[in-house]
Amino acid sequence: MIFRLILTIIATSFFAQFGHAQALTGDAQLIESSAEALGMVRGFGARRRMDAINTVEFSGQGWMNVPQADGSWARFDITNVTVGINYFIPAMRWDMARIDSDGVEQRAIHVIRDNQAWDERLPGVEPTSPSVDQVAERLQQIWLTPHGAIHAAVANPDAVRVESRALGLDVHGIPVRVLLNNDDRPEMVEMSIQHPTLGRTLFEATYTDYIDWPILDVYFPSRIVHTLGGETTLDITVTEFFQNPYVVFPTPELLRRSSQ
Repeated sequence: MIFRLILTIIATSFFAQFGHAQALTGDAQLIESSAEALGMVRGFGARRRMDAINTVEFSGQGWMNVPQADGSWARFDITNVTVGINYFIPAMRWDMARIDSDGVEQRAIHVIRDNQAWDERLPGVEPTSPSVDQVAERLQQIWLTPHGAIHAAVANPDAVRVESRALGLDVHGIPVRVLLNNDDRPEMVEMSIQHPTLGRTLFEATYTDYIDWPILDVYFPSRIVHTLGGETTLDITVTEFFQNPYVVFPTPELLRRSSQ
């Protein structure tokens, strides 16, 4: 607490000496308030920026439901999942150990980078050939995260529609709605998607129990729930979170060249 108080005093003194931050005005102030509540705002004056969180990584456990072509749902217990995201590429690796209803343990590693999607046997090992089929769905996972949604709003604040406690924006042509809690952090992010099995359906991500994980005023939820058309598809309790970690996403082409 004393260390954080000292940092606050130093920051306040610096701010007073070198001038006011270049803040957003009008309705767009809610975007800045949300970015600040997540810990995305750093710097003062001309150096002030609202996208200071470039990458994140979080881990947890829980369960998931996967819709099947015959209308049934396959449930898996997630013993561990680690997700690394780069918001500027954009890119994501979803590394998950899960157990199916028959007790069979599986490991699934799904990767997206720009317009390429592929799977890996181990992180950065034996990638499959890139496919465009999973690109849209995996990119949506990036912009559904709290920092991802606000990153998208910060990148184009003039296009954001502000409605009371909600932000409306378009990401890759898809309307996205971000509902903020009383602390101005995303409580729910929703978008209408074309799901390969369910067709047109509402994809919602709910975030609760935010924690200042690194004790540096950078907040991330400790529970994440996804639903498709009202059916819960993911329920994770977050156990670890890191801000701006070193996460890399080499393409299959680069991995194959480096292994020769």
